[in-house]
Amino acid sequence: FRSRIGLILTENLEGKFPGADTASIILVGMELLDILAGYDHVFLIDAATGTGGEPGDLKELSDGKGALHLFTSHGANFFDLLKLGRDMGLKMPEPAAVFGIEIGNATDFGTALSPALRSALPSLGVAIRERIREIMGSY
Repeated sequence: FRSRIGLILTENLEGKFPGADTASIILVGMELLDILAGYDHVFLIDAATGTGGEPGDLKELSDGKGALHLFTSHGANFFDLLKLGRDMGLKMPEPAAVFGIEIGNATDFGTALSPALRSALPSLGVAIRERIREIMGSY
């Protein structure tokens, strides 16, 4: 699916930041509480639509709006889950950055990345790594 771009970019980050963990997670759900509890910060990479950009453009989404998988049609969203975890007394991470990759038409399904996304993949990986290094240096 076109929306796999976030998963691919996350998998490509594996081992690039010593002492940091990476995880490719498909759905927003209660299982995230156990996965995220105890971390200080989290970086999110997700497919996005409606960011005003072209397919393959990278946007830092301050509130996550436009990201395809951080919000569900069932009302639960990533940010609500973080709050729920905190309300339950869990140490939940602060979102350090939410990276949205514009994919264009979210209903255009396929088994491979679109040509625009495939072409942008290397530069997206570099840009995200550089931005994460920059943000991590401020902690």
